[in-house]
Amino acid sequence: MTTRPPEVRLALALTDDRPLAETIELARLAEELGFAEIWTNETGHYRGAFTLAAAISTATSSAGIGIGIVNPFHRHPSVIAMEAATLDELSGGRLRLGIGAALWNLRDLGEADSRTRRPLTATIEAVRIVQALLRGEPGIESKIYTVSPEAHLDFTPVRPNLPVYVGAVNERMLRAGGAWADAVELGAITSGPYVRWALEAIAEGASSNGRDSQYMDIAAPLMVSIAEDHRSAREAVREQLAYYLFRVEPVMTSVSGADPQAVATVRREVRDHGVAAGARLVGDELIDTFAIAGDPAHVAKRFAEYAAAGVKGLIAQNVANPDRVGALRLLAAAVLPEIAGAHVG
Repeated sequence: MTTRPPEVRLALALTDDRPLAETIELARLAEELGFAEIWTNETGHYRGAFTLAAAISTATSSAGIGIGIVNPFHRHPSVIAMEAATLDELSGGRLRLGIGAALWNLRDLGEADSRTRRPLTATIEAVRIVQALLRGEPGIESKIYTVSPEAHLDFTPVRPNLPVYVGAVNERMLRAGGAWADAVELGAITSGPYVRWALEAIAEGASSNGRDSQYMDIAAPLMVSIAEDHRSAREAVREQLAYYLFRVEPVMTSVSGADPQAVATVRREVRDHGVAAGARLVGDELIDTFAIAGDPAHVAKRFAEYAAAGVKGLIAQNVANPDRVGALRLLAAAVLPEIAGAHVG
């Protein structure tokens, strides 16, 4: 954790399903436009997060590099620590590392082994093992991973205190994140009411371990679609939103303030007839609860609402757009001046 409350900033997520050359081009542009950080993820069997983040780091010079998240069921925590310390050295100390267990993804791939029956224990153990290795501190007696408390890296990291985020969604993981992680990255389709609920759980977890959550960074990937034409931007999120409404843990919708019947209807349609069919039932109320979609003025207003709810790292996770460069420029022009003028921290 930092020794002062983190500042609100705008970041960009570049997902692992796009060609590497395109990702590098957009990363360079994002830094040029003033985005504070560039994040990437690891889903399915797409491009590996550490290689992708390394490519982004060599294409940029000042923007933070975020990985949100890597899965400790795919990589042993010792390997995560080795990769993270190496990437932090390569990037000149710009890395933010996220660790989390995406169980639905593992189940889809047929890779959910016996360890995934204890996701909370496994994730927090992984966070603590990685922290100890990076900082040269004694480790823990792990119940999930084969690792000795005496394990150590055979080189000195350039930044032993690089922040380790936990990817957290449900109350137990949020509390555990507050108790042990350096920071928390919330889940997909985060709503304003969910943010406020999650912050309470994080604060309770932090307090239980003698910590103050006001010094913890809270980041969230936000579903963003921006265009000069308000309606076309909103249409672009319907399919992705239907997909996530079917996938996410129930708590993300139950505390969101969204109409439970509307959510249940979309979920049933996706289950019975597929994502495209479910997308046709995603109305404006669901879009405005779970996404930031519309013209530049509307998008800027929605980002301000998330910042007011307590998100510090506003990670714009762009819906695919035929003019990705144009959308990125619009996003920077609409939102960055508002963040710079808010002086929120």
